[in-house]
Amino acid sequence: MRGLYLLCLLVSWAGVLTLDLRFGLALGRGPRVARVRVALVVLAGAVVLVVWDLVAIAQGFYGRGASDALLGVWLAPHLPVEEIVFVTFLSHLTLVTAGAARRVLARAARPAPAGARVPR
Repeated sequence: MRGLYLLCLLVSWAGVLTLDLRFGLALGRGPRVARVRVALVVLAGAVVLVVWDLVAIAQGFYGRGASDALLGVWLAPHLPVEEIVFVTFLSHLTLVTAGAARRVLARAARPAPAGARVPR
């Protein structure tokens, strides 16, 4: 089915964005200035990954696959439009994962309140 891969990426990204905004992990954290910074970091990560892809394509590491799940829109030889969406999603997902890990580790480092039962 044409476009299935892009659809899966967008649905996954919508889920991650929902978690991000709900729990304030990356884009959902802090004032507008902080959100702009996060967006710039996501964009910078995506640019680095696309450049990496282009170098790998030039070196012959990637070849064009024959998948019906792709839209068939190529931005460059061997670079489908889905790759741009994927690397941008990957950059955002990395920040969300780091935010979640930071929150879990901060919670684990807090001392238990006085009189609280500590599991054995």
